[in-house]
Amino acid sequence: MEEKYVEKIIQNEQNLKATDKRLDEAESRIDNLEKTYAIMEKMDYRMGRVEDSVDKINQKLDSNYKELMTTKAQPTTEKSKKWDKLIDYIFYAVLGAILVLVFVKIGLN
Repeated sequence: MEEKYVEKIIQNEQNLKATDKRLDEAESRIDNLEKTYAIMEKMDYRMGRVEDSVDKINQKLDSNYKELMTTKAQPTTEKSKKWDKLIDYIFYAVLGAILVLVFVKIGLN
């Protein structure tokens, strides 16, 4: 009868070792899952920040585009009118100088 108890004890020890091994494997899997979860939380946070940044950039681009389109549609400003007048005066001055040179070469005084 002692042999039965000894065999039971040996069998229980083997079962205990197998259970410990499975438990260790399960713990390592759980550790890996916890690490993966932590990484996924960080990635989620970062992706949220990226999405916010992209939204801000899109809003700025939209406002800049609208501003550009309204600026294009507006008539020329006074500065550009003054610049155009200056260019006209310079052009006519150069044209007048050329005509004077032509008349002098021809002999008309």
